[in-house]
Amino acid sequence: MTVTSDPVALNDWYVVTFEDEIAPGATQTTRLLGQDILVVRDLEREFHCFLVEEDGSKTPVPQLKRRYGFVWITLGAPTHDIIDIPQFKEEGRTFFHRGRIGVPSSGQRVIENFFDLAHFSFVHTGTLGGYESAEVQRYSVQLREEGRELWAVGCSFYQPKPSVAASTSATIYTDYRIPSPFITILYKDSLIKPGQKDLIGLFVQPHDEEHCTVQSFALLFDTGNSITHLLHFYHEIFMQDRAILIQQMPKKLPVHARREIPTISDASSVAYRRWLDRSGLEFGLDRTAE
Repeated sequence: MTVTSDPVALNDWYVVTFEDEIAPGATQTTRLLGQDILVVRDLEREFHCFLVEEDGSKTPVPQLKRRYGFVWITLGAPTHDIIDIPQFKEEGRTFFHRGRIGVPSSGQRVIENFFDLAHFSFVHTGTLGGYESAEVQRYSVQLREEGRELWAVGCSFYQPKPSVAASTSATIYTDYRIPSPFITILYKDSLIKPGQKDLIGLFVQPHDEEHCTVQSFALLFDTGNSITHLLHFYHEIFMQDRAILIQQMPKKLPVHARREIPTISDASSVAYRRWLDRSGLEFGLDRTAE
């Protein structure tokens, strides 16, 4: 077990479990940033987390919060709170946990793949894209919240089946929010409620620099489809992504300028890598020039 000493990685908040995954009186073992963690839910339904050392000794994690249906901890001393997602408080939305999926790759690789528009036509052919509509339209990349958040806005893509609720193809407009190196949220046109956005988000738990677990959620204006039907659609999409992610080398995300081959469609990816580079984060990044 090698625990990171990277202060940027340590001083952040991470999801370590979905609340409903652990019954009262049960435990779950996991790993965060190289540190083994024991998650306990007592009979009063409260959560506790412990650092598990190599000799088996356990030390309580001092900072734990429950938010959005997930358990969050930090191994450092963040100066900021868990990100605000006000849509969780809005009426009329259906929340569902899209699952917990392990990926043998850095968490940053997962985040970058999520907002890579160019891969839709070739990886998600027939749903989120198609060969006849592979061109990525221009969009804008913005820094918000005094540079703490990266956004890709005004994205649009023709999608044969943009969601479970879709009965026909449509050009869908989306915005992407990256408030943390290991969190991303998609704001996507709702086909049920025009003028509103559905949300799909990833909370990535980096176990070490080359392995992570993705906790995914959705907040949808969709009461006509069962959770099982929704999960089947989204799991198919993510399994297609996972098949690509496990083949990418290096497993850590390159951030050196010489490793980039920028095009119009790569604007968000290039901005994400440069944003990470400026953040001072070392964990999960490949900073070599070759």
